[in-house]
Amino acid sequence: MKNINKKRNRFGFSITIAVFSLLIASCNKQLPEATPIDYPPVNNSTVTIADQINSDTAYSFFAAAATKTGQLAQLGADSTEYTVFLPTNNAFRASGIPSIDVLNALPVQTLAGIVGYAIIPGRQFLSTDISTSFPNEQLPTSITIGQLPGVPLPLKLTTFPSISNGTFYDNTIPVTKADIKLKNGVIHEVGAIVAPPSQTLKDMIDNNPDLTYFKAGIQRADSGQVGLNRFDSLLAYPVTNMTVLAPNNEAFKTMLFGFIYSYMQQQGYDAANASMLANTLVSGPIVFNNPVLYSALPASTVRGILAYHFLASPNPYTGAIEPNIRAFSNNFSTSPSLYKTLVNSSVAAHPGLMAQATFTGPFVTDLKFTGLGTFPPGGAPFSGAPATALSLDNHGINGVYYVIDKVLLPQ
Repeated sequence: MKNINKKRNRFGFSITIAVFSLLIASCNKQLPEATPIDYPPVNNSTVTIADQINSDTAYSFFAAAATKTGQLAQLGADSTEYTVFLPTNNAFRASGIPSIDVLNALPVQTLAGIVGYAIIPGRQFLSTDISTSFPNEQLPTSITIGQLPGVPLPLKLTTFPSISNGTFYDNTIPVTKADIKLKNGVIHEVGAIVAPPSQTLKDMIDNNPDLTYFKAGIQRADSGQVGLNRFDSLLAYPVTNMTVLAPNNEAFKTMLFGFIYSYMQQQGYDAANASMLANTLVSGPIVFNNPVLYSALPASTVRGILAYHFLASPNPYTGAIEPNIRAFSNNFSTSPSLYKTLVNSSVAAHPGLMAQATFTGPFVTDLKFTGLGTFPPGGAPFSGAPATALSLDNHGINGVYYVIDKVLLPQ
């Protein structure tokens, strides 16, 4: 047996020497020249996207930014398809960048974000590819912000084209000229810079001084919850899409006063004392953590109210209702329409909340949300005063939030 192994070892060694000798010999021979791969054009054009950007003076701002950041060369490759939501020079000016000198004074990281968020590598996406389903399409840009948990795939910052009210948009920015087809993809000219988000919704909301009651309500609603069942964790989770309606401080004060006033009267207080106590108790966001009010405002009630402020839809694979849609103001209908919320995850038959957008030209100038419930309880469904969005399209890495002036009640 040992002799056999020795023979095998010698045989293997001999093969290794022979192969090594052939490799050495081959190094002395001229290697054949590689034959370039001739990729067929995506469209009937001989001009690449990079060629078009370099040659068209209307794109000189973008060309300067993409050259400075080293991102223009990739758009000359015809081995990959690209879609570019391209801001023209006028779009840069409309966004507060009046000249190339001002552009060149911006940090390279800022310019790289502007350019990278405009580029969708790997596919040609035409205006005719957009579905009509709410709210929009989702396309991964060239900006990598991390890695997907548990899989060896990069996490890409995404952008959201849509057609709404007869206008083609990227996020909230109207497309002024669509479907410019070139050799390696397509350009869509946009009317302003489509800015990439840089913070999670949690960071944005935490830094908004008009949402301190909303944050305190989230802490109360998260009592006893773990993981992504916590609203706070969900708002910090970058791998999702959310649409959040955040009532401002005055909205919560108004709602809480009504709850507490009614509770105090139930406890035997007359109207004057019930009003005085309610005003005192709602004077700060600590009201949510006041043990005296735990029976009036149990965590489950607060959780149900807040769940009504997260839009949701069925997971396409599991059917579970999840906060998985990012709806910009221009994605909402001009007629009163119902949209599901996280309340539907526990009450499937709930009709949702009502929203209606008003457009002036391509821009939303008014957006209202109406809840199912009224206070005091007992009013007809959706008969209460609507909430007005005071601040639209606050865009984060993991979604978009609106500041509204009224707390919506799900029942």
